[in-house]
Amino acid sequence: MPTTVAAQLAAQAVLLENISSRMEEDRQERKAESIAMEKALVHDRANAEMSRAATSAELTAMRHGQNDVLRRLDNIEPVTDLVTSLKAKAIGALMLLGFIGGIMWGGIVFFKEIIVEWLK
Repeated sequence: MPTTVAAQLAAQAVLLENISSRMEEDRQERKAESIAMEKALVHDRANAEMSRAATSAELTAMRHGQNDVLRRLDNIEPVTDLVTSLKAKAIGALMLLGFIGGIMWGGIVFFKEIIVEWLK
């Protein structure tokens, strides 16, 4: 079956038309995928920016909270020093009174007979 040049050209034209239409479809699909990826990328960037802003806000709040705690500790420290100093003084005074009381009690026990005779 001999094919003529015209038939071959017609077949080639149909083949080129099919290739051209397939290329156009592929180009449109790539363009749609590119647009979808750009939208996803923009969405991801927005999420990352929101996350970054939230983290920054939390860190700022923590820094302010730490500054507040340090300021309160600076106000509490002199009172704590005074209380511990008074507590130490009170403990020392009670120990001294206990020691003196022990000596007196020992003297009373030792000189019990003489004291009883004075009280008669």
